[in-house]
Amino acid sequence: MKRTTPSRWSDRIRVALAVAIAATTIAGCTKVSQSTTTPRGGGGVPGVLRYADISEPDSLNPLLSTQIVTADLEYLAFTFFFNVDDKQNFVPEAALEVPTLANGGVSKDGLTITYHMRHGIKWQDGQPLTAKDVVFTFHAIMNPANNVQVRTGYDQIALVDAPDDYTVVVHMKRVFSPIIAYFMGQQGQEPILPAHILAQYPNINQVPFNSLPVGSGPFKITEWQHGDHITLIANPGYWRGPPKLSQIVFRFVASTTTIRVLLQTHEIDAWFRADPNEYEQLVKIPGYKAIISDQNVFGHIDFNFKDPILADLRVRKAIEYALDRKAMAHDLTYDVYQAANSDIAPYSWAFPHDLPVYDNNPAAARALLDEAGWKVGPDGVREKNGEKLELQFSYISGNVLGSKIGSVAAARLRDIGIILNQKVYPAPLYFGSQQAGGILNSGKYQLGYFGWVSGVDPDNSSLYACDQFPPAGQNNMFWCDKKLDDAEKAALATFDQGQRTAQYSIIEHELVEQVPTIFAFHDRRLDVITDRFHNYLPSPATSSFWNSWEWVMD
Repeated sequence: MKRTTPSRWSDRIRVALAVAIAATTIAGCTKVSQSTTTPRGGGGVPGVLRYADISEPDSLNPLLSTQIVTADLEYLAFTFFFNVDDKQNFVPEAALEVPTLANGGVSKDGLTITYHMRHGIKWQDGQPLTAKDVVFTFHAIMNPANNVQVRTGYDQIALVDAPDDYTVVVHMKRVFSPIIAYFMGQQGQEPILPAHILAQYPNINQVPFNSLPVGSGPFKITEWQHGDHITLIANPGYWRGPPKLSQIVFRFVASTTTIRVLLQTHEIDAWFRADPNEYEQLVKIPGYKAIISDQNVFGHIDFNFKDPILADLRVRKAIEYALDRKAMAHDLTYDVYQAANSDIAPYSWAFPHDLPVYDNNPAAARALLDEAGWKVGPDGVREKNGEKLELQFSYISGNVLGSKIGSVAAARLRDIGIILNQKVYPAPLYFGSQQAGGILNSGKYQLGYFGWVSGVDPDNSSLYACDQFPPAGQNNMFWCDKKLDDAEKAALATFDQGQRTAQYSIIEHELVEQVPTIFAFHDRRLDVITDRFHNYLPSPATSSFWNSWEWVMD
C-alpha cells in the first residue's frame, strides 16, 4: 500500500497516501539533468500538464518509497505487468494477458504462475525490456541489503525463472491468492526495474538511479529540482507510441491553501487527490471542474502499542467513543469523505455489512477511563499514578485537514478528561523507513493520522499481521492479534472468494473490537482539473495515472 496526501500507500499499496500528505522542502536546489522550462504564468501551455501536491517524493526508486506521489510517478515513468483502469480491471502492459486457472496461466494447485511478456518494450536508453529484468526486480525486492519497505506477496515466492526472454514463471512456496495483483503490479508497489543499470550494485539504497531513474513508461523523468518540482517529457520510444502530452511538471507546494491559490491564478492545471477541506472554494474556480469518485483509500488514526497508555484497550476504545466520524466527514470535508468503520471500501466484495460502530458516546468513554484507573483531577484532566493523561496527535506538515481533525479531536477528548496535543512532521520523515528513522515505522508517535491507498484485492496483511512489524512490513502500530493473524493466513491460502469473504469478516470485526486503529473516513477522491485537460479517467486503485499516454492539454 501507499501512504497518501489527504491521504500514504501500502502494499495493498496502501501507497502511504498521508490523509493529506504534506510537502517537504529539501534545502538547496539540486538539478539532476539539464534544466527544462517550468511554465509559471497563468493560462498554461498546450501539451504541458502542470500539477501540484504537498508531498515531495523521498526517492524516485519505486522499491524504496511508499508515498502515493511516487506511485503516480511509477505509472508515468515505469511499466507494470498490468495497470488498473477506471473500472478496476487489469489492463495488460508488459504482460500480454492476466494468468488465470481458465487460460492455464495459473496451475491447478495454484503454485505456478506463467506470464507471457510483450515484445518491443524498451527502456528509455534503448535497451529491450525482457524477462531478465523481471527476474532481477524480484531479487532486488528480496535482497535484504535493500531498504525495501514492503515485500508482501514476494515473500511467498520460492523462485522466479525465465525460460526465455519473454516468459516468466513464478513458483510459489504456498498458495497466495492475490499474487496476480502483487507481482510486478501496483498493489505490490514494484514496477519492473532495469537489470542492465542496477544489477552492478550490491544494494540500491544510494545510487544515481534513485534521483534520475531510467524507466520504460510513457514519460521520462529529466529533472528533479529538490524542494520545487520534477519534470517529465514524452517518451518517443514508448511501446504504444508517443504520448499526446509533450511534458508534465509536478510541483511540490508546502500547503493545500497555496495549491488552491495556484489553481485560482491558473499557474497549475490540476490538483489530484485535492484536500476536501478546500472543496467549497475549489468548486468556484472558473475554468476548472471538481470530480468526486470512489477510490480505495481510508483515512485513519493509528495507535502505537509500544506506548503503555495506548496498549490498554479501554483507553483506545474511550478515544474512539469520544469522536463523531459522521460529523467530522460533514463538517471538515463537505461529505466528500464518508464516515468509515473498516479499511475495506463499501463497494468491495469483501466488505462486511454487519460491522458495529462505536463513536459519539462520551458517557461510555468516561466509564472506560474510570475502569482503567484514570481519574478526573481538580483541573478536569485525568490522572493515574501521578501522571496526567496527555497524548500527542501527529500528521504531516501542510495538512490543513489533519490540523482541523486534531483540533476537533482535542476538544472532544478534553471533554472526557484527556489532553491531546498536535505534532507535525515533513512527509519524508513521517513516512520514512525504520532504517532512516521514520516516525511511524520507528514507533516514535502516539496517535498518527494519515491515509492508506489499497489495491484491487482486499488483502491487508501487511498492515495488521504479526510478522509485518517494520522494517518487515507496514504494521506501524506494532500490534499482534492471533485471531486476526490466523484469519489473514486463511484468507491468503485460497482462491475461493466465498471462503475469503468469511475470513475478512473475522478480520474486520477484530479490528473494530480491538481498536488498533480508528477508521475515520472512506476518502472519496477529489480531483480538480482545468477544462483544457482531457481523457483523464480516475481509477479507484492506487493511482489514477493509469492511462497518461492518452491525456491531452489544449
